[in-house]
Amino acid sequence: MSAPTPYDVVVSLAGHDRGEYLLVVGEEEDRILLCDGRNRRLVHPKSKSPKHVRVIGRRKNAPKTDREIRKTLALAAAQAAAKEERLLGER
Repeated sequence: MSAPTPYDVVVSLAGHDRGEYLLVVGEEEDRILLCDGRNRRLVHPKSKSPKHVRVIGRRKNAPKTDREIRKTLALAAAQAAAKEERLLGER
């Protein structure tokens, strides 16, 4: 996929949060702002370089609460797990 834009679901590729699903909630110059609704909430997003994440999904509208972020990320994780299971089953 392309570079992350606001409301994209991404997976972290580097750092202590490697492998976690996050939601892009904004941009600052050459960095993106990320939330997970638990450790990083909307009021204190994490700043990260876009090259350290991979886009795995897009969301059309802005989340209004941390709860909505958690639900979105849980759904994305479930879909990714199902896709991986299908790929492993085809072998």
